[in-house]
Amino acid sequence: MKRHLIEELKSRLKVNQENEKTSNETLESLERKIKALTEDCTNKKSSIDLLKQRLNVATKEKSHYEQLYHKAKDELEKKDLKITNLESKMIETERAMTELETAAYEQIHDLAKQSEQALEIVQKKLLLTSDKVEEFMRFVK
Repeated sequence: MKRHLIEELKSRLKVNQENEKTSNETLESLERKIKALTEDCTNKKSSIDLLKQRLNVATKEKSHYEQLYHKAKDELEKKDLKITNLESKMIETERAMTELETAAYEQIHDLAKQSEQALEIVQKKLLLTSDKVEEFMRFVK
C-alpha cells in the first residue's frame, strides 16, 4: 500500500511536472505575445501621434490657404466691381462722345450753310457793286 501510494504520488508528481512544464511554456508564449502586442501598441501609438501631428499641420495649412483663397476672392470681387464701373463709365463716355460728335457735325453743317448763304449774299453784293462800278465807269466816260 505504501508502495502503491508512493507510485501514485510519483505518477501525480510526474503529471504535475508535465502540467507545470506545459503551463510554463504557455506562460512564456503568452508573455512573448504580450511583449509583441505591447510593442505593436507602442508603435501604433507613435504612428497615431505622428498622424495627429501631420493632421494638425495639414489643418493649419488648409486654414492658411482658405484665408488666402478668401482674400484673393475678395480682391477679385473688388476688381470685378472696378471693371464693371470702368466699363459703365466707358460706355457713358462713348455715348457722350457720340453726342458731341453729332452736335459738332450739326454745328459744322449749320456753319457751312451759313457760310454758303453768306457767300451767296457777298457774291450778290459783289455783282451789284460790280454792276454799279460799271455803271459809274460808263457814267464817268
